[in-house]
Amino acid sequence: MPQHMFGPDPVHENRVLRTLKALRMQLGHKGSAAILGVRSSFSHLTTSSMDKVSFDRWLSTQNLHMSTHDIDTMCNYFDIDGHGHLNIEAFILGMRGDLNDRRMSIVLKAYAKTDSEDTGFCNTADLMENFNVSMMPEVRKGTLSEDSAKEVFLHRLEGTADVLESNISKEQFVDYYSWLACSIISDDTFVTLVETAWGVSEADVGENRFNMCVDVLMGWADEKVKGVTDKVKQKQLMMLTLRHFDLENKGSLFVPQFMQATHRMSCSMSEEIAQLFFDKFAVEGKLDYYVMTEALYEA
Repeated sequence: MPQHMFGPDPVHENRVLRTLKALRMQLGHKGSAAILGVRSSFSHLTTSSMDKVSFDRWLSTQNLHMSTHDIDTMCNYFDIDGHGHLNIEAFILGMRGDLNDRRMSIVLKAYAKTDSEDTGFCNTADLMENFNVSMMPEVRKGTLSEDSAKEVFLHRLEGTADVLESNISKEQFVDYYSWLACSIISDDTFVTLVETAWGVSEADVGENRFNMCVDVLMGWADEKVKGVTDKVKQKQLMMLTLRHFDLENKGSLFVPQFMQATHRMSCSMSEEIAQLFFDKFAVEGKLDYYVMTEALYEA
């Protein structure tokens, strides 16, 4: 959670982070239904903020516990207009958080299994064709039939108990898994959950991200030389940019230097993806950018 993002007083940020973590742990002990119930409860609120009394009351309706002092701290921290009220949208972002790169990759891959043309929307019937409903806890326990469980799951995806829409957007899909992920500490556990539910594998996610980064880097070089078809100039530009970050002038880069260089070339990547470049082009632990650029433009 970025400093100063939500409130004027960052002094209590550590306490806020601890309190949010404690809330997630409470939800984690109650199970995914409780987590998604909290998510759903926000969709029924008719106000954009809550005072301390209202926030305390909301916590009680969700069977969540927080000390009076922590309630004060949260309301002050997530007060973005100076009126002493907790801003609900800011609180949701703080409580839910965002998926890290690894989790986001597998979630997007699961969605893309149905939305293969990347339209940002999936027909609900088509989406559910790819969902392994038999893995839902309610089905495994025998408390719901598979058909009923599918409807329950779609309501959870939409975050509402209202009439189901005919499509599920990528944004809704990511939001659902962002909430579900907030109480799952292990990335491995989360990835396995998504893989099992949607019949996808993380194995080639990294390679896809690698190829996307290669496309961005080469596209950047192409744009900089104004589309000159002679790839020699594009290759030279990429090599010169990488060399700029070679402080030892030895033709190779450490991971942080490489990530700085690729960021300069409009390609921000995680350390995990950067490591894929090192796996392919590293010599004695450092990336040989001469070898890399030659390989990219020979492919």
